[in-house]
Amino acid sequence: MHRRLLATIGSEGGGWVSVQLLLDRFRRRDPVLKVDATRSGASQSVLLSRVQLDRLIYELTYARWRVMTKGQPLEGHHDRH
Repeated sequence: MHRRLLATIGSEGGGWVSVQLLLDRFRRRDPVLKVDATRSGASQSVLLSRVQLDRLIYELTYARWRVMTKGQPLEGHHDRH
């Protein structure tokens, strides 16, 4: 495996979240995104496929939109359930 795009996203208190893009040097596997969440010295890692990454981006975009609009739905758009 080859690692690229190592980045720490943010921290709060005693924890942080970092991401790495993992690439197979011989292209036998699709690229995956490794997300590490660390709090008080304990880490949890998750590997995300392209489909899972797309879903995460969608969910984060939706959450950001809700924060930016203070939870108010835009005219003509229905809130999802």
